[in-house]
Amino acid sequence: MQLSKRIDPDLLPVFAATMAALVIGLATLQCARTLLLMLLAACVTRIALQDWRSLRVSNFMNGTVAAIGIAAWLAGIDPARVDASRTFLEIARDVTLTGGALLLVRALYFRLRGIEGLGLGDIKLGAAAGIWIGWENFALAVFGAALGALLFVLVSTMKHGHWPAGRRIPFASFLAPAVWGTWYLAQQLVAS
Repeated sequence: MQLSKRIDPDLLPVFAATMAALVIGLATLQCARTLLLMLLAACVTRIALQDWRSLRVSNFMNGTVAAIGIAAWLAGIDPARVDASRTFLEIARDVTLTGGALLLVRALYFRLRGIEGLGLGDIKLGAAAGIWIGWENFALAVFGAALGALLFVLVSTMKHGHWPAGRRIPFASFLAPAVWGTWYLAQQLVAS
């Protein structure tokens, strides 16, 4: 009984996502990018589970996503581009535009509704995503996340009969896997 309390409940899903990414990566990517695919899969799975359970994304996990992306870039593997490398200023631009876009949505939603629609963890995840997918692909990730969240609301409404006005949606639970999917898709489009 004591051992089960010490084991992180996210360990199995994170391990499964990492192994699935390994299989996908070995079949379709070069070794270095397979490693990035696995690391990103582990991080986004942890973020999605964390947000699903607590409606919070830790600074540590967002920082880990950003740090892995920057470390890869410093090692000569730009996560966002296969064919060329961005400058540090271009990465800063991408981080600013992606995080800034979500910050703007948060501010506008607050102005219109008087409540916060996005948490700061979502915004920080958006900023970290800029390192991985650049500003050019960020709209696709947000679209995928929004579509996933809308489908969740639809299924929940069909199952329970209504959606309470004050109920919150764990948006990072949809944005994190959408960033992973967008990153992987971008790798495939450039390679083909």
